[in-house]
Amino acid sequence: MARPRRYALALELTSHCNQRCSYCYNDWRGDNGRSVGAMPSAELLALLERALGEVEFDHITLTGGEPLARADFFAVMELLKRHQTDAFVISNGGLISDEIAAKLAGYSLRGIQVTLNSTRAEEHDAVVGGAHFEATIAGVRALRAHDVPVVGSIVVTRKNADQVGDILDLWRSLEVETVALSRFSPAGYAAAHVAELLPSRTDLVRALEAAELRGAAGMDLQVTLPMPPCMIDHADYPHVGFSSCPIGTEMQEFALGPRGELRSCTLHTAPLGDAKIQSLAELVSLPALAAYRDVTPEFCAPCPHRSECMGGCGAAAASVLGDPRGLDPIVAQHVDEAFAARLQRERRTSLPVLA
Repeated sequence: MARPRRYALALELTSHCNQRCSYCYNDWRGDNGRSVGAMPSAELLALLERALGEVEFDHITLTGGEPLARADFFAVMELLKRHQTDAFVISNGGLISDEIAAKLAGYSLRGIQVTLNSTRAEEHDAVVGGAHFEATIAGVRALRAHDVPVVGSIVVTRKNADQVGDILDLWRSLEVETVALSRFSPAGYAAAHVAELLPSRTDLVRALEAAELRGAAGMDLQVTLPMPPCMIDHADYPHVGFSSCPIGTEMQEFALGPRGELRSCTLHTAPLGDAKIQSLAELVSLPALAAYRDVTPEFCAPCPHRSECMGGCGAAAASVLGDPRGLDPIVAQHVDEAFAARLQRERRTSLPVLA
């Protein structure tokens, strides 16, 4: 029987991270993953070996937590190399030395994605939980010195939307031309910071106008979280790419968590099953995955784009509003009076807004 083919698997190597970003979607970030931990090396490698034997993935995304915090990171890379499977790495860059960058250069990498949230150290560090800006910059420079492909990232929030142009210029000065505009999605741990970080439509327009100018000048820019067209007309920004939720499509990236739980994506917290005891081939073929796209928020009913947009990020709707098929908070803030009032109340009191 032929292996099912799927686009990608995001392997969360560990729940530990040397940062505590307020926009982190890891549900366990509150205690830095101490309640979750990570699989022992032999168990992790055996599970990945079986996963690659059961399902044909276009590539594996290595993430966490911070994937480079694992001592056996390069053992994972060797396993992928043996299976001739490309890797994409999501890292904060702060643990990347010249030696690590040189080792990474020996592998088939789609890229290493690193995030910068400001051009100013104190503003970047304020949202990542410590003094990390300089280490991140040094990590990027080490990667570029060894010709390791780097994909820049900016988590666009209400705090930095007006800096997006300057941050893109900083990425370009670091010889990074491909950048993901990962607009803030308050899923998981980030739900507690929704009022602090959720950008408005005005914030996003300001950020996209700056991005459009850099895209027209040759940068490769992609908005990697759903940007519903009722909020942003994608045609206004022809030099910026836009994505929609890939769950239930051929572009879906599954998430395999630190305890072996398989999820629909890295932002969703509900497991599809336990890959340590269940067939991964069966889990990635569950009928519920295709059915996910059958339900859209009531607000979206008259919209001609509802089947592709699906109301935005369902993981954020689940974390903030308690409804996994509800309206993304990025839209709800402008059309749901009760939610808008909650945001304003939180911004006045500086207390978390929870579902």
